[in-house]
Amino acid sequence: MTIGISNLTFGQKTQKLPNNELREIIGLALNLPELQQYFHIDSHPERLPIKIKEFGEINSTNLSGIEKFGTEILILKNEEISRKEIPDYLNIADWTLVDNLLRLQLNYQIEGITVNYMFERTDSKWKIKSAELWEE
Repeated sequence: MTIGISNLTFGQKTQKLPNNELREIIGLALNLPELQQYFHIDSHPERLPIKIKEFGEINSTNLSGIEKFGTEILILKNEEISRKEIPDYLNIADWTLVDNLLRLQLNYQIEGITVNYMFERTDSKWKIKSAELWEE
């Protein structure tokens, strides 16, 4: 039996964003005011640089140059996170893009939090339409 993978999901083509838009979205997500208190960089400087687990187009090639707290963020493969036993990384749990709307969900397991974002693109600029953060 052969199983093929298609670029069609429910009849829609998978949308890809240009790298500059990926960087814009991740930058906005990381700078959400409600999220800042959970980074604890003053009491846990070892959490720098901020780390994100690779997720499809969210990789070190496409997202090079994004800075947070004065250092470039790291995009790490799952294998590296496991091998180095890195506990303080952001995990992308959902990335759903439909036309000019994007749903993004980030988990920061070391702090036990999840953030749900809804982004909207207007005139080629992304903005956070809504965001909800909760502790688990």
